[in-house]
Amino acid sequence: MAQVSGIINQNVGDLCMGMKSVNLRVIVLHVGDPQVVKGGQTVKACKVADPTGSVELSLWSPWCECVQESDILQLSNCYMGVFSNSLVVYVGGGSVSKVGEFTMLYSEFPDISVKMTDPNIPPNMGPDMRPIHPNSNMRSGYNGNFRDHRNHRRGQYPRPPPPFNR
Repeated sequence: MAQVSGIINQNVGDLCMGMKSVNLRVIVLHVGDPQVVKGGQTVKACKVADPTGSVELSLWSPWCECVQESDILQLSNCYMGVFSNSLVVYVGGGSVSKVGEFTMLYSEFPDISVKMTDPNIPPNMGPDMRPIHPNSNMRSGYNGNFRDHRNHRRGQYPRPPPPFNR
């Protein structure tokens, strides 16, 4: 972690699923094409990095119109989530500030976003399924299937498949 102007920044290499109140100082390596989603909002997928690795960043309007490649950003109060089986930084109710251009040491590897190779094991989770990071909100016994997990809590069990008839 590095402290810059009173803000304690995490390293990209230390990020894991379920983290909240994440502060990062990163350089933008790639800005994806804008996608218009339901409700008319625009979203862009960006690849950002610091000296410890790179990660995917999801930017919604109005921030996605302002960010360009090689911008150095201060991301405050973000959270980590999963989209399409990849770890992603979401700004949510946080903020994005441009603090510079071009001059920042970074490493594209490891790419933290592609850690999720097995969809049944979340990133940075051990084989016994205990959270490694103390800010992780995942519980012991998590089986990787959100729908079955929620239905079990409500007392609703998924309907079994129909019998096979020849």
